[in-house]
Amino acid sequence: MCKIHKSTVENFECVPLSWDTEYFGITCARINLNGIVSLHEQDTIMDFCKNYDFVTIANLNNLAENNYWIGKRTKAFLADMNIQFLKILEDKPNYQDDKTYVVNNLSRNEQIIEIARKSFKYSRFFNDPKLPEEQAKNIYLHWTECALNQDNKCFVVREREGNVAGYILFSINGENSVIELIAVDEKYQGQRVGKALIQTLESLVIDRGINKIKVGTQVNNILATQFYKKMGFEYISCGSIYHLWRR
Repeated sequence: MCKIHKSTVENFECVPLSWDTEYFGITCARINLNGIVSLHEQDTIMDFCKNYDFVTIANLNNLAENNYWIGKRTKAFLADMNIQFLKILEDKPNYQDDKTYVVNNLSRNEQIIEIARKSFKYSRFFNDPKLPEEQAKNIYLHWTECALNQDNKCFVVREREGNVAGYILFSINGENSVIELIAVDEKYQGQRVGKALIQTLESLVIDRGINKIKVGTQVNNILATQFYKKMGFEYISCGSIYHLWRR
């Protein structure tokens, strides 16, 4: 098979996924649909998909026209509805807490690993019976582990009683800060750990001249949706996420 590189045009982009390929042991890619794709563009996408075992098709704005042709021309199935939130920061939070801190290139921390192992109850990967159950279950654990000892990955860590109570994994992309993962130890849930993590992140990004924080979650993760709204995030979009298998 020839190597297929990332391709981006106005209405879509085709992205090979090396991380997913290594983790699942099958060739993986992602299609991001940014607008209504033409018939010719559909043909290009279909040709690209033939080179991969597993393709995620993200109809980022849930456009009806794209949902229609995906259902008509492919055997893809709807695996998830993803909602995106945005918070625009105006003022730095009046918040100080020496038990919550930010660190990048974080060394392996077994308490963080254990929180990751026990958290994350919602995922499109859980909704796909063709994915190995154990790999689907542990994907966010692996995601967290891969972010450790990385200069371009940052963690907000909250401690309570000498233990890690929760963490945020985030990255900074241009003028945006993106929350990749957030998890709180079940023992400390309902004790404002998540609020402390978010406010500490807000202080950091404002100090760096950034005023936007983005985050996404599954539409059926009601608790996460309520939490982000409570923290001042605004709903900005909803996308339909399909899984397409070659076999």
